[in-house]
Amino acid sequence: MLKFAIKNAYYNGKTVGYLYYDEQRREYEIEIPESVKSYEAPFIISDFIQKKQYRIGKDWSYRWVCQRVTPPERQNIGQILKANHMTEYDEFKFLVKNEGRSCQDECYIVEVDL
Repeated sequence: MLKFAIKNAYYNGKTVGYLYYDEQRREYEIEIPESVKSYEAPFIISDFIQKKQYRIGKDWSYRWVCQRVTPPERQNIGQILKANHMTEYDEFKFLVKNEGRSCQDECYIVEVDL
């Protein structure tokens, strides 16, 4: 199991959640500290905060990850894989390589010890 802090650069690197990745099952889960305000978090996470749900299940966590990586159906995916020294598509490798960054917000991920 790997753990990543989800940080928001706009709020001075504040941790707005924790992303857990189970390498064996290839599954994600997100945990949100109850002190985080919805406006401090990225879109999907803020919806859960507004509902006072601080644990995001596998499906929605996976959706959050997929919003932050190059999609597998991208027209030039072969070139992108080659440029990243990858032989097959793996959203987790893209996520880590790009530090979970997206053009939609100022959030990024940092691996932390469990």
